[in-house]
Amino acid sequence: MSVTNSIIRELSEVWISCGINSGDTVLLHSDVKHVLMHYNYFNQPSGKKKKKILSVDDILDSFFYALGSEGTLIVPLFNFEFAEGVPFNINTTPSQMGALTEAARKRGNYIRTLNPIYSFAIFGKNKQYFQSIKLETALGVDSVFSRLMELDGKIAALGLSDKNCMTFYHHIEEIHQVNYRIPKQFTAPYFDSQNRMSKITISLYVRDLDNGISTLLDPVADLMWKKNLYSGDKFNEDMGLRVISANKMYSFISHLIKQNKTKGFLYEIK
Repeated sequence: MSVTNSIIRELSEVWISCGINSGDTVLLHSDVKHVLMHYNYFNQPSGKKKKKILSVDDILDSFFYALGSEGTLIVPLFNFEFAEGVPFNINTTPSQMGALTEAARKRGNYIRTLNPIYSFAIFGKNKQYFQSIKLETALGVDSVFSRLMELDGKIAALGLSDKNCMTFYHHIEEIHQVNYRIPKQFTAPYFDSQNRMSKITISLYVRDLDNGISTLLDPVADLMWKKNLYSGDKFNEDMGLRVISANKMYSFISHLIKQNKTKGFLYEIK
């Protein structure tokens, strides 16, 4: 076995120890810098780099290895330029969510969901289950997040704080129509899989900036650690992968919203 293949297996065992199991459906948020540094550059003489032995694609492979042939991997390919009027092309618009997500986009053999801001690449056994999600659907009803819960899926975050990745919070907020977020429309050109262009308008449930709403999230993440809802590592410890059940997270955050206890945890007013 090559050194690289050995490390891919080693990483897959780390992910399994953090809560990813063979056959799972997992939505993965990622920043892979720490993993790359750990294997490629740590413990070297000052100013000297070790020969590269691990790539972003290898890290992606380690998640596929952990999930196995019965698993499903969901990778965010979000690109926020559509909100600024920049055309979106489902075939070519890159991901702005980190190196692993762009490596996934270039790999092929996946379904890319249609929303021009919040699109996802779906790999594996259950990818067809996400095929029919409508173009207009971003975070709300019948979104990737709701179907993830229907499959009793998990959310994993590698090397990122909740504030910097956990879009699932905003799905829950939209479902409950929280009063600190508001609907806003965005219009720009859209190119479909056949490269046919049309001008479309989508609606997102966004922060109420006029009233000074600012997203927090990390305080509520601490609560979920205390409740043992997260497993694995905190983002700045060890390999930095944590995993949570989407359904358990939904129930916990929904309870906070219903109890009107979100201020200071999910958001603040500046």
